Amino acid sequence: MRRISEDDFPLILTWSNSEEAFGPYLTPERYTPKRLNEQFAGGALWRNGDKTFLIEKRECATPIGTIHYWLRQTQPDTAMLAVKIAEPEQRGKGYGTEAQKFLIIHLFEQAGIKNVEMVTDINNAAQQRCLSKLGFTIIDSQTYDDHQVVRTGYLFQLSYPDYQQKAIYRFHYE
Repeated sequence: MRRISEDDFPLILTWSNSEEAFGPYLTPERYTPKRLNEQFAGGALWRNGDKTFLIEKRECATPIGTIHYWLRQTQPDTAMLAVKIAEPEQRGKGYGTEAQKFLIIHLFEQAGIKNVEMVTDINNAAQQRCLSKLGFTIIDSQTYDDHQVVRTGYLFQLSYPDYQQKAIYRFHYE
């Protein structure tokens, strides 16, 4: 995982306008070059409590997706996550799980977060299995706005005490 740079803009723009990159459970952002430049220049992709990372395959540094976290305004000790493996042939290989795991460790161990939450589409069984493996539990079902598309999903949460009990976080190698 690494910070997005201006050199990544052509790829980010392509992904943001591709239905295939988002799959059936996410809605494309539909960035324009101007909007992406404005967001980058304004710090929207990288500021305290709100960061977007590029996910790369370690062995060849090939970008395959993004992972984003932000702190809830009403609960600044709770981080929300969103992950997208934008290259369809790379889905189901564990890259998203590893990126989420790495970011969760960072949020709990370095940022002092008390809870990590994620909303996933009610039909996204693969992400639900992933979150279960990572120790999350469903705390609510809700409708939510995904880039002007109303979806129904589950709100998953992992608390710090539950995180401390999960062996999957004790055997993480960087």
